[in-house]
Amino acid sequence: MAINEWWASDASQRFWMEITDREDLGADLFAPVTDGSGRPYWGYELVTYVQPGDIVLHWHKTLAGEPGIVGWSHATGAYEETDISWQAHGSVGRTRGTLVPRPAWRMPLLSYTPLASPVLITQVRALEPQLRAAQRDLKARYPDGRLYSPFQFSDKRELRAQQTYFVKMPREMAVLLSLDEVGASARVAAPPAKARATKRVGSGYIADSAVRAAIEWRAVNLATEAYRAAGYRVEYTGASESFDLVATKAGAERHVEVKGSSGAALHVELTIGEVRNSRDWTATDLYVVDGIRWWRESDGAVRADGGDVRWWMDWTAEEGRLDAIRYRYRLPEI
Repeated sequence: MAINEWWASDASQRFWMEITDREDLGADLFAPVTDGSGRPYWGYELVTYVQPGDIVLHWHKTLAGEPGIVGWSHATGAYEETDISWQAHGSVGRTRGTLVPRPAWRMPLLSYTPLASPVLITQVRALEPQLRAAQRDLKARYPDGRLYSPFQFSDKRELRAQQTYFVKMPREMAVLLSLDEVGASARVAAPPAKARATKRVGSGYIADSAVRAAIEWRAVNLATEAYRAAGYRVEYTGASESFDLVATKAGAERHVEVKGSSGAALHVELTIGEVRNSRDWTATDLYVVDGIRWWRESDGAVRADGGDVRWWMDWTAEEGRLDAIRYRYRLPEI
């Protein structure tokens, strides 16, 4: 079922909430693309609707001694399709500790700020009548679908956070929790109108061109430094060839394919030209930098740093490691 973007026409509805027990709080939003049965799930897919400058509240299950909202971060609004190692379900999977790689969405966050006074579950429960009233009002105003609310209301149990990963925090509820002003003095520049972030095809592709360029150039610069340190003369060819660098030493050339990612790269995307070059040119290398950190400056410029390097010399794109993820379709005559 399609996500109900009830907030899309109201720029003040800029709050979200991550529900987690992770240790690296505020680093990113990180969720599988589908649930355990392979179906889309709103508690994960909502990550792709977050916009630049939105506020992500962090509900942590244990950090403050009891569940509650312990901090907040700014959203970058640029998410990456990558992979996540997910614990296998079932008693056998838990016993073996099996980690199953699955497609995932990852969005880096900025400026994690702990709350001086966390909003704990006991405080939230004290506001249950007001929160229920806000929920009823929202349902009356937006009757055509799910609200993805942060809390579960029940006549059989006490109020608790939704049993999912990511939810929408209505501004009306943020006001009741005295959280509607967090981040107001240091907001990241956001587009004037709310619009869903454009999804990409293929792992590791980022929709924001400035972020993508910063990550790619960070990887290219690291590769250039590495080859120069090894005694090569290096020329950038990415704008005109199907490979990124030509490294020359003692008259012998090597073609270098460079790939950069802000996530943990279990695979990379290759064009048909890159595949052919790896097979047709005897000396081709693959240089991959993942885990690249990036941030947006106050003037909007994107910077990148860090990264973990893996380097394959004399590399060929093996047929058994390639997956067809896109086809060119020749249109029939009408």
